[in-house]
Amino acid sequence: MSPNVLQQYPQEIQIVCVHPIFVNKDLSRKLIAIVSASKRSAQGYTEQDFVTNLSFKKNLLDPDTVKEFISSATNEGLLVQRDKLFIPNFSTTGVIVPLDFAVSREELFSESRETPLVDRILEAVSASGKMTKKDAISRAREVLKSVKYIPFELALISIMSDEGLDTRHFVEEIKEKWNKS
Repeated sequence: MSPNVLQQYPQEIQIVCVHPIFVNKDLSRKLIAIVSASKRSAQGYTEQDFVTNLSFKKNLLDPDTVKEFISSATNEGLLVQRDKLFIPNFSTTGVIVPLDFAVSREELFSESRETPLVDRILEAVSASGKMTKKDAISRAREVLKSVKYIPFELALISIMSDEGLDTRHFVEEIKEKWNKS
């Protein structure tokens, strides 16, 4: 990056480079389903629909956090923006939201390690653009046919390695898991 760009836009570059925001996809789907359930026949939802439902009616998050959530959910591909409407990128009818559902900002904006390792590996593979989740699963099954005594996660990691993808943090997590048991 040239020094002139840094001088012209120092704050924007700092925000983009230094502070990536991860959103917990499971909690995000539930929040989107809450808004969707309140306006069943709508073609999409405005930012104000999210703020009204999640901040004022349900008292789950403050309005600023809701706006940040919309931005993060759009970046993660959970919402699609068309004009000023936000449209869920999944079927909200199958999402079950408990009656006592509660969420904090910290829970919402954390990359959850509670998500199963297999799901996170598949997400990384598909995010690379080198193959789909379905392709990765079928290739991992082929690996397991010849090497039967390794876990499925390790087969997926070998596929990632074959494709030249970074596997270090997944390997470290598996090592930690094996060392604990």
